[in-house]
Amino acid sequence: MMPNPWKRYGFPAAGLMLILAAACQINQVECDQKCVDFWMDGPLVNDSCGLEGNLNCRVSTRIESPDSLDLAKPVVIAVHGYTASTYEWKEYRTYAEDTARGFGTVNVSMVLLGGHGRDIDAFQSSTWREWGRPILEEYHALDSLGYKNISFACASTGCALLMEYIRGGNFKAKPPKWVFMVDPIVVPSEKLLALANIVGPILGNSPNPGSDTENAHWYTNRPQETLRELYEVINRVKNDLETGFSLPKGTQARVYKSKRDGSADPVGALLIWKGMRKADGSHIEVEMEDSHLHVMTRLKGREPDPSHADSLLQTRIFSEMTFRVLANP
Repeated sequence: MMPNPWKRYGFPAAGLMLILAAACQINQVECDQKCVDFWMDGPLVNDSCGLEGNLNCRVSTRIESPDSLDLAKPVVIAVHGYTASTYEWKEYRTYAEDTARGFGTVNVSMVLLGGHGRDIDAFQSSTWREWGRPILEEYHALDSLGYKNISFACASTGCALLMEYIRGGNFKAKPPKWVFMVDPIVVPSEKLLALANIVGPILGNSPNPGSDTENAHWYTNRPQETLRELYEVINRVKNDLETGFSLPKGTQARVYKSKRDGSADPVGALLIWKGMRKADGSHIEVEMEDSHLHVMTRLKGREPDPSHADSLLQTRIFSEMTFRVLANP
């Protein structure tokens, strides 16, 4: 009998044939038939940061000529995940920039990944390298304006992109102060992602769309081409972590990982803890959280409504992040 080449993925030969047959029959949902105007992948683009001329999302364009008081404030560059938008970090920006916090305020620069926040065709044709480009653009823009205290907060695939840049040495000359990772994806919970070339149409369909808020700020459909890009970048990072690399000298990192995450397998947190070290070789901080949410720091728009425990966890993480970037080196 011919050996089953897909056994390594846990598929019996008969099961694989059923998957292949389904993949050949199922097509991507056509937005002009299925989507409505306010959906991200509908005819209207609903993320303001993706619109031409919007200046309010990035600190580098919101404050074009910073004075000494502006430059004294820490800046956190917030990076969202795959299919998402800057909406993913709006709750943190509200928290960190609120002058009533008592221990100071932080400017939050929300970066829209390349290819995201635009029509579905732009998303479908984008690559992971294009997704990450705005991260470096904003970091260099802030540095050129004179900001010295710059940190990162990333979610999900945004963390994979950021780790790829760290591994590549992009921040060695001028290292960020902190790197906060919320539910970073290194190992996908959906193991079929490794077969995106074959079962992409199945993975790409979203038979159970989210809430109205989520449909407006996340792509409901995931084109097969983007799934391939997603798998490529997280697999690169996984290999990098297995080899091992270091943070720039002076950079601290902390991971917040949900224990029950339907998108990012919690084992990825262990790989990060083992594979991404501080410059002195010591381990970074990793905290496993009692949560079932992916990107647990984003609560608005979820159905059912988040619990009181979810709210307490969000506030604690936001408070820790803000306090740490404000603390003296």
